[in-house]
Amino acid sequence: MEIYCCLVLPSTQDLAKKLLEKKKPPFAVSALEQTQGYGKQGRAFYSPKNGLYLSVCLEKQENPLLTLAVGTAVADFLRARYGLEIGLKWANDLFYQGKKVAGILTEQVAGGIVVGLGLNLGAELPASLPQATRLLEAGDFDPLLADDLACVICRAASWQDCLPRYRELSILTGRRVTLKIAGRTISGTCAGFDDQGRLLLEKDGKISAWSSGEVIKTSFL
Repeated sequence: MEIYCCLVLPSTQDLAKKLLEKKKPPFAVSALEQTQGYGKQGRAFYSPKNGLYLSVCLEKQENPLLTLAVGTAVADFLRARYGLEIGLKWANDLFYQGKKVAGILTEQVAGGIVVGLGLNLGAELPASLPQATRLLEAGDFDPLLADDLACVICRAASWQDCLPRYRELSILTGRRVTLKIAGRTISGTCAGFDDQGRLLLEKDGKISAWSSGEVIKTSFL
């Protein structure tokens, strides 16, 4: 796969989407630092040096579990590469030792799909981000990591039976969580995920399924 590798970019997602207007996928854009990185709902994504920021452009997929499949595949790859117990927080965050180390953003545009991965490899994080951590000690960066992860994401796009492994890697099942959706919050115990990848919350003996929203609080934070 062709990869455009940069040291610093405003946003790999923005450049990837611009290239996708004229170029046929698959291809990818990577950077070690972003100055205007963004995540879910356009919120700023802290992207310092010693990170890996990767956007992979794919043809449109008929996989409703695309985001979950990518998260599962990336988590398994990093677990195998570094021997670390990396887990998944619904729907698209990778966690290590109870803190976030990476986020995944999937955007559908006219020319295809852009899957973004923001991975904090070795950067020291400010005290204002106590919920996040780094994956490795500074200086351990693998120059082939972007290429390998781009291929992992590309292969994961067609992985439609990812849910059994996703459930194994989930850090939420059985824990008390709070879900924020449409300006309100809902708390309950995570009862797992249904066959559509929806979050199952148990409260007062009843189970509800949620296809969107953000888990903003869990019992380990």
